[in-house]
Amino acid sequence: MVRVYLDEDVSVLIAVLLRARSIDAIATKDVEMLGKSDEDNLKKAISLKCIFITHNRVDFENMYSKYIQNEIHHYGIIVLSRKRDVYASAQKLVRFFSQHKNIDNQLWYA
Repeated sequence: MVRVYLDEDVSVLIAVLLRARSIDAIATKDVEMLGKSDEDNLKKAISLKCIFITHNRVDFENMYSKYIQNEIHHYGIIVLSRKRDVYASAQKLVRFFSQHKNIDNQLWYA
């Protein structure tokens, strides 16, 4: 089963829509991480063995590079476009997960 962790800048409605499609989706508010740093949220996602989903491209590209250089394992990062409505975003993620079973240590754009 796919497990994802949605950054606080991603609509919680996407988590609801993903759960309806049997994807284990955790929002930052679900684990009391609202207002925490990006790095703390990524570490939390790693501790929960989740793929991290965000809209924050620049910060997470930088963190991704740092994690790769330091050989720090993560379960993948997906930078989700802000330009889609939440329903289209959720559908795109569902399609993505049906085609990609393992994105450990990868950065993707959706």
